[in-house]
Amino acid sequence: MNSVKGTNRLILDDMGWYLKIFSFITLMLTVVYLAIGFIFDVAYSTQLLGPMYGGICAFAVAGIITLYPVAIGLGSTRIQFLKSFYVISAWMVVGAMVILNVIYLIMHLLQAYGSLGVTFYQLGTLYSKEYHFISYLWIDLMTGFLVLGLSIFSTVCWIRLGMRNFLILFFGLTLILTLAIVLSDLSVWVQWFTSVNWLALFTVTGVIGWALILSTYPMMKNAPLTMKGRKD
Repeated sequence: MNSVKGTNRLILDDMGWYLKIFSFITLMLTVVYLAIGFIFDVAYSTQLLGPMYGGICAFAVAGIITLYPVAIGLGSTRIQFLKSFYVISAWMVVGAMVILNVIYLIMHLLQAYGSLGVTFYQLGTLYSKEYHFISYLWIDLMTGFLVLGLSIFSTVCWIRLGMRNFLILFFGLTLILTLAIVLSDLSVWVQWFTSVNWLALFTVTGVIGWALILSTYPMMKNAPLTMKGRKD
C-alpha cells in the first residue's frame, strides 16, 4: 500500500468511526424524543442538530491533532495529508447532513400522514416554513461546511500559535466583534434579518467555510509535527 492510499485509508477509517458514532447518537435521541411524545401524549418541538454538527467539529479537531503526525510518521507528506483530509472531511459533512435530513424527512412524513406530535427544528425554516427537502439539505450542508471550516481553522491556529497566543487572539477578536455588535444600530440588523435571502446567506456561509479550510493549507504545509508549548 503506497503512502497516498495509506493516508486515505487512515483518514477514511477515522471518518467512518465518527460518522457511525454520531449517527447512532442522533438516532437514539430521535427514539427518545418520539418515545416521550407517545408515552406522555404530548406535542413539543426539539432539535437534532447538536450531535451531527458536534461530530463534524470533533472529527476536524481530532483529525488535525491526532492523524496529522501519524500520517507523516507513516510516510505521507504534509501536502498529501492536507489534500486527503480536506476531501474526506467534505464527505464527512455530506454524509452527516444526508443522514440527518433523511431522519427529518421520515419525521415530516410521519407528521403529515400520521399522528406524530413531535416536531424537529431545522435551519431551513428560516428560509421557508414549508418543508423543502433539497433546500433544507443545502442549508444544512452549507452550515456543516462552515462548522468544518471554523473547526479546522481554529485547530490549525492553535497548533501554529500555541495555547497562549491563540487565546489572546481568540478573546481579542471576540471582544472586537462584541463591541461592534453592541455599539452598532440594532434596528439596522433587525431590518437586515427580516429582508435577507436566507438561501443565499447560507450559501455564502458555506463559501466562507471553504475559504477558512483552504486558508489552512499554507499554514500547515510546513508545520511541525508537535504543537507549540503552552508558554510559547
